Amino acid sequence: MKKQEHSSLYKALGVVGVLLAAVLIPFFLAHPARHYADPLERALSLYQKGDYKQAATYFRQADSMGSADAAFALGAMSFAGKGTAVNIPEALLYYEKAARSGYTPAQTTLALIYIHGQNVAQDLEKGLDYAKQAAGNGDVEAQMMLARWFETGENVDQDVEEAVKYYKMAAEAGSIDAKTALTLIYKNGAGNVSANEFSMRRWQNKIMRQKRFENIFQNLPPDHIEKIQP
Repeated sequence: MKKQEHSSLYKALGVVGVLLAAVLIPFFLAHPARHYADPLERALSLYQKGDYKQAATYFRQADSMGSADAAFALGAMSFAGKGTAVNIPEALLYYEKAARSGYTPAQTTLALIYIHGQNVAQDLEKGLDYAKQAAGNGDVEAQMMLARWFETGENVDQDVEEAVKYYKMAAEAGSIDAKTALTLIYKNGAGNVSANEFSMRRWQNKIMRQKRFENIFQNLPPDHIEKIQP
């Protein structure tokens, strides 16, 4: 498993407290008037205080009101044994409930669980399907994951054209890593994608424009560009 995928898996399944804060706090800020916001806020507050059992009570209340965030949180807690005994079947039910509503963190988490056989029987087809769902819903992590798989032939048959499709999706969302990967693919050629100087320079220029913009906010010279290695 690559380092970035290790990081994603641990974030989704292990460091549950950080995950819940990272996923749910932006939700509260974006949807303060939603009718289940209050139980979610109480649940997260209790969780951060270490009162996992009581937090689970409020997450269940929010889940019964239709909150995909709460379903995902309950899945993570059941998977990690926070506020309850470890219960993988129950965790999967909660993750799948959130995933069915289009909740991308749940879709990406299920993709990783099934691809790597994390406490379940490995199921590459199911993992790939969840990854594609998340990517189609705009999850950049899933887009990059699929792109790397198709580029290298890991977990799937190698298809660099398909990798390019997912790299482009991530690049359009602003991923420098995706733009760099596209630059290198078009510079050197890979698999069923030929070298293309025009496309290489196009993605190089996109990187340079993005880096110049970012440098303004990092107190770096506008022309400070990290060199892309071949």
